[in-house]
Amino acid sequence: MQIYLAEHLTRNRRIQLGGYYTPEKLVNRVYELIKPHLIAKKEDAVVFDSAGGCGAFLVNYESYNYRIADYDKEACGTLVNRFDKNNVFCTNSLVGVKREKFIIPESSYLIMVGNPPYNDTTSEFKKGEKGENQCDPDLFDRDIGISFLRSYYKLRADLVCVLHPLAYLIKETNFNRLREFKDHYRLKTGDIFSSDIFLGTGLTKFPILIALYEKSNRGMTFDYILSCRFNLLERARTFVLADYKTTDGYIEKYPPRKNAPKISPIGLYYYSFRDFNSLKRNASFIAKQIPNAIVVTVENFYKYSYLYALKRLFNPEDSWLYGATDDAIRLKAG
Repeated sequence: MQIYLAEHLTRNRRIQLGGYYTPEKLVNRVYELIKPHLIAKKEDAVVFDSAGGCGAFLVNYESYNYRIADYDKEACGTLVNRFDKNNVFCTNSLVGVKREKFIIPESSYLIMVGNPPYNDTTSEFKKGEKGENQCDPDLFDRDIGISFLRSYYKLRADLVCVLHPLAYLIKETNFNRLREFKDHYRLKTGDIFSSDIFLGTGLTKFPILIALYEKSNRGMTFDYILSCRFNLLERARTFVLADYKTTDGYIEKYPPRKNAPKISPIGLYYYSFRDFNSLKRNASFIAKQIPNAIVVTVENFYKYSYLYALKRLFNPEDSWLYGATDDAIRLKAG
């Protein structure tokens, strides 16, 4: 088995488990980011990948004190053959979360690395079936990746360098779901790349972040994230959310509220959407009333005409970068 590929998993199982193993160049970038901290804390540092797959993220750390865990029994079989079996844990890392479970001393400088699963369990991965998030109650979220970020706070990690969707930070509702993690960690640097680097992830591309967080009493606010300068991996370009303005508050994205009119006086409706990817993917104007449709009126018709034109004409080279931006569509200010 190649350590960078989930060859043993079927496509449906990869989606359910979030089992897309990480290309070597991304693993090496994580190592570059944490190396100065490893050197400074070598005697006290413990490097831990709590969703380790087949161990790609620990190939550079075998001379350090490390831990690795995974829920997939077949992946664990590979891990015990490659690493010290005393440092391998075949377990659900989101259940019974504490340092003691993984034999990590309380005094150790804990560095979390990896590419934890990011799978929204409310989404179907196969017709009629959905994922499941089995975890401690205080870690529960419908997205397993957010649960993993919360678990790092519960383990009292000192440094976190992991991959996760950029949407965890730049969608304010997602950001707030991070709870204690956002209140106790601060983003130090972030590199963005497209999800299409992972084979078999579908046609809808979205931005993924290599994020380096350091424990901090200041934590993070959403305003802090708005002003962060993210680097585009292997590109001489940056992305700052504050450079963009949103249509949020101007154009309704969801069906009418309970007491709002549900019948269009002009017989037109518009499919609901939550981000640019869903806007592009869904149909636009529809001439019949259906569940979960937005009611179009004479007064708001121009707004949805704008969206209709936007989805057809807006196709920049890096269109994937805007796919999962805030709950609205973001446009360059000015």
